[in-house]
Amino acid sequence: MKNGIEKLNSKLIENLFLKISQNDEEAFHELYTLTKSSIYGYSLSILKNHEQSLDNMQEVFIKIYENIDSYKYQGKPMNWIFTITKSLALTKIRKQKKITISEIDENTLINPDISVEDKATIKILLESLSDEERQIIIMHLIGKLKHIEIANILEMKLSTVLSKYHRAIKKLKEEWR
Repeated sequence: MKNGIEKLNSKLIENLFLKISQNDEEAFHELYTLTKSSIYGYSLSILKNHEQSLDNMQEVFIKIYENIDSYKYQGKPMNWIFTITKSLALTKIRKQKKITISEIDENTLINPDISVEDKATIKILLESLSDEERQIIIMHLIGKLKHIEIANILEMKLSTVLSKYHRAIKKLKEEWR
């Protein structure tokens, strides 16, 4: 059943790509609505900065629009989108010469309505994780990506992603105490 749903989503997205290539603005808006949180979450997992991740997400949609005719219809539109996302994010990092966890602004990952103390606590908790663990946690919890999608994006086995995710959750719980 899960694979059927993923195929349906892939077909839906590829259908939207076709409509976008014919300048259908509604299709572009629908693609944005369907994929924005996944693109943002993946961007955030790489860039570790809310504002930069939002900028990256917008650049991804511009690239999609500009390059829609180069997409090869093979049933994997999200892989194409994530490739664009990763490429743009890594370009940003190269331009900045590496972003560290200490540079996470206080809006990253966090509802702006929560207290400064809570934001600091979350930042400290995330610092207890390895880069990979942090990336997986962000992609899953913020980007709302499924573990199998994270495995595909990071080019890891699903079992590795699950193991790192559970290890990260355990670390966060221990750190919280």
